[in-house]
Amino acid sequence: MRQPHSLGKSLLILLMRGLSRLNFLLAVISAVVLVAATGAVFAEIMSRLLFGKSLLWVVELSGYALLYMTFLGAPYLLEKNRHVAIDIVTENLHPRWRAPLGCTMSLLGAAVCFYATWYGLAVTLDQYQFGTRETTVLAPHSYLLTWVFPLGMFLVAIQFVVQALACLKR
Repeated sequence: MRQPHSLGKSLLILLMRGLSRLNFLLAVISAVVLVAATGAVFAEIMSRLLFGKSLLWVVELSGYALLYMTFLGAPYLLEKNRHVAIDIVTENLHPRWRAPLGCTMSLLGAAVCFYATWYGLAVTLDQYQFGTRETTVLAPHSYLLTWVFPLGMFLVAIQFVVQALACLKR
């Protein structure tokens, strides 16, 4: 019979695997968006070159793609430690201080991301409730653009918590 502690640990492992798979799936979607945006920009260039006409929606769509790529890909990059890091301070610290600083920075990052999640969710729900649209050529509903922000920030916050817990185990 399993001990309650080992059952909780097994559930946590399953949860982390599921989260890792979700992060990977969102990173794949981010990559697909990158390829689609690149194709749209190429189509814009070819349209100007061959027909002398611009595709008005390409610049707008590229901006939206950048938003989606950023917030869908960020959790995976943080999970795999592939994000941009300025480590000049940590590399020059005594090894004894690196783990506590890493833990502190992870907890601070989590707090900021949880706040951004809360605020972003409030903005997204407000946009949905009032039917706000962008004042652009395509004029999409604003919440269709902003929902990705709270989702990405929430998943990044979770990854920061996981990093902080890993620091504590060292």
